[in-house]
Amino acid sequence: MNQQKQMERVPTVLAIAGSDPSGGAGIQADLKTFATLGVYGAAAIAALTVQNTLEVRDAMPVPADFVAQQVDAVIADIRVDVIKLGMLPNADVCRAILPYLAGRMVVCDPVMVATSGARLLDPAAVSALTDLVIAHSTYITPNLHELSILCGKAVTDLRTAGMELLGRFARLKGIVLKGGHADTHSAEVTDILLYRNDTDRQIHERVAVHPRYRTKNTHGTGCTLSSAFAAYLAKKEAPADAFSKAVAYVNRLIGLSADITVGHGNGPLLHHLF
Repeated sequence: MNQQKQMERVPTVLAIAGSDPSGGAGIQADLKTFATLGVYGAAAIAALTVQNTLEVRDAMPVPADFVAQQVDAVIADIRVDVIKLGMLPNADVCRAILPYLAGRMVVCDPVMVATSGARLLDPAAVSALTDLVIAHSTYITPNLHELSILCGKAVTDLRTAGMELLGRFARLKGIVLKGGHADTHSAEVTDILLYRNDTDRQIHERVAVHPRYRTKNTHGTGCTLSSAFAAYLAKKEAPADAFSKAVAYVNRLIGLSADITVGHGNGPLLHHLF
């Protein structure tokens, strides 16, 4: 087997997201996740942020045309198995990347709310993300706050909200419902994957229950879970297995990172310890 054929078999994920200079979330977390899971990661930066483990101070969108040029350059040269979407800062960027999503497996982490609870996107950006990007995605991985924004109301039951969104977006094959912000007094966290069967379009469920770590070192957890799910899909894992393995990966990272703090706020996951 020659070197070219070996390279063609390398699973590849292209992340389109924002940059976190502190290294815990965004593109930085995406690439660390891909590397530790044996997947080649490419990256198109859609936004620059000013943040650390304590706060998000500011954010600056990358011009939409320049984001599109980054994506186009990668896709023109490298076979991409999965596109993973993170922070898309405005409606222009959402529209600019839309042509590149057609016919591809897309895992969208609809980043709308910071860990602090601050809204990161204006109403026009939320509408474009919802009506354009999510409507053309294969899987989405919202947290509880983002799920409430997508449903237009406070969410009290993850499954009900997930079923509502699957009914609303016909192209969605599945939704990862992250339980980290739900029932925070519980000793366990329950994550759920709702997904459509390719043959009969019936909706199936995979549940992952794991211990809740009492730690502040959770910066970038959502980005990492979404990227891990995308990585396992790129490795041709079945959706339910990709979900289970992604949850197990993140849970292990939280455990490894629980007592080793980087920074003075919500510390990041230490991917290199995996």
